Amino acid sequence: MNTTSLRKNANHNQSQGEPSHHAKTTESLAIDSIAASIAKTSPRILLTATLRWPIAARIAIALSDLGCSVVALCPRQHSVGTVRAIEQTYPYSSLRPLVSLQAAIIAASPDLIIPCDDVAAIHLQRLFNRLNQSGAQRAAPGSSALHAVIARSLGTPEACLFATLRGRIMAEVETLGVRIPATQQVNTLEDLDAWCDAHPFPAVVKVDSTWGGQGVVIVSNRKEAQQAFSKFIAGPSFLSVTARVLLDRDPTPLRKWLIGTPRTVTLQRFIAGIPANRAVACWQGRVLAGISVQAIRTQHATDSSTNTATVVHVIDNPEMSKAAMQIVAHLGVSGLWGIDFMLDEASNAAYAINVKPCATPICHLPLGKDRNLLAALFAQLTDAPPLALPTTIKNDHIALFPGEWRRDASSRHLDSAYHDIPRDEAQLIQECVATPWAERGWIARVWSFLRPHRPRQITRDSGNSHAVRDDSVQ
Repeated sequence: MNTTSLRKNANHNQSQGEPSHHAKTTESLAIDSIAASIAKTSPRILLTATLRWPIAARIAIALSDLGCSVVALCPRQHSVGTVRAIEQTYPYSSLRPLVSLQAAIIAASPDLIIPCDDVAAIHLQRLFNRLNQSGAQRAAPGSSALHAVIARSLGTPEACLFATLRGRIMAEVETLGVRIPATQQVNTLEDLDAWCDAHPFPAVVKVDSTWGGQGVVIVSNRKEAQQAFSKFIAGPSFLSVTARVLLDRDPTPLRKWLIGTPRTVTLQRFIAGIPANRAVACWQGRVLAGISVQAIRTQHATDSSTNTATVVHVIDNPEMSKAAMQIVAHLGVSGLWGIDFMLDEASNAAYAINVKPCATPICHLPLGKDRNLLAALFAQLTDAPPLALPTTIKNDHIALFPGEWRRDASSRHLDSAYHDIPRDEAQLIQECVATPWAERGWIARVWSFLRPHRPRQITRDSGNSHAVRDDSVQ
């Protein structure tokens, strides 16, 4: 897809028939109605989550503190259901995700929808497309309002799916003048060999539509690159898929395995340095507020580009800020987005390596003027600042909860840094430090006993980015 006019795709996607002038007028009225209702009341926000990450719970608390009414669509026993801020949860169905999403939007009647993981963002985009492609559905009562609130929430819904196509989004980002590592989509072993002939090792092999550090492998020579490519193209084994389904109690991997969706692999030059992230709140292609951080500690750290940060340092990096503004403006997006970077260890140059169309783990942090993402969204929605703002975090060194606690409960960072623990939410704390969902129950215990030994990863600290990779179940 050429995204030069990506923002127009919200209208161009009606490939099976352009809606009538009356339909467009109805949708415009629906958007106006949403804006009018927000001006009179506190915003009603629907958080959507398909993965059991605590991001949704943290955002729910922060939005509620600002004066928002917050509801959530999530899997059963999700941590977001433990927080007092949530007024209602709606059940997410992994078998019929778009049906459950549409039902939640209709029931909640939100002013804004915030996806809290990549899959949740893609589901919103797909529901938007389904509405576009069905004239009868668009004509049904309430469907124009449904269509309008998704468009309002995402700005350019098509950008959500585009962002998960690793090679294509990086190629598009490069056209903006944003610094990226040399990146190329490879379709065959011949393509891979040509890349290896032209670029030095190590390199990063990535597969599209993966997240949370999965689908990324650091390789140090041609043989490892060929092995990673072949593994990604073939997809996970039936045993791995079955284990994932049983451990997560989620049939999604099996459904994908049975469908046999083609997998696209990208090769990227490895940048030795420190991982960083720029999280932004944006509106129709304009950045409202942003937070930039660099990682001090990562979860178990095969390398910067494959790991989740557990301790971060807040930074001011003009190159990262400018790159985020360019990407947001080009895609024309709204809501919460994140861009991952690598800060070169020699020059400190910021290389964009990934774009995320959803909330990230730092989005809820109140870091003051122009760095409080949720307060900026609130002000955009209501045309007024929140009546009360949370206390600004003064310490630029932040230990993220529950990541750093889980990594090392005796970590020195829990004392020296600002520990981002939700102290007033005892149930959430208990859920976050409990055994992870996929490790609960007798099936998890049997799997842990039977699976082959995995090489232990080297922990990364303060810029040392060397490690071994983790061959965990994908």
